[in-house]
Amino acid sequence: MHCPECSFENPEKAKFCMECAASLISIDHSHLSKRSHQQLAGERKHATIMFSDLSGYTAMTENMDPEDVKNLMGDIFEKAGRIVEKYEGTVERFFGDEIMILFGVPKAHEDDPVRAIHTALEIHKLVDKLSLEFEKKYQTPLPL
Repeated sequence: MHCPECSFENPEKAKFCMECAASLISIDHSHLSKRSHQQLAGERKHATIMFSDLSGYTAMTENMDPEDVKNLMGDIFEKAGRIVEKYEGTVERFFGDEIMILFGVPKAHEDDPVRAIHTALEIHKLVDKLSLEFEKKYQTPLPL
């Protein structure tokens, strides 16, 4: 499967690009009629947008091998993506060390802001857990 962002060839079941960490998950609209697709594209909705990134990422990566940075961020993005799926959010984009997540698009819930908060809390727990492993290898915790 080719990455839409960088054209890297990824394994067929990959959810995120192994080169640039872009999402390889796409929403299949083929089941929608032409009219339904037009309505979806023009529908106005309330959405909750969440951004998450690592504090001190640039300073941290200056002393790391680029492949280790890629592997670390790929691991974080993959696991964060599963958390987003759990709360029925949508990963809009990964860039650098940041993830942009939408709640309420394409499927809205009355509690989308609460879902975003639960997602953020779980991502923080994930990074805390990964920080312990990171500290063993690099003698410093992940910047939080």
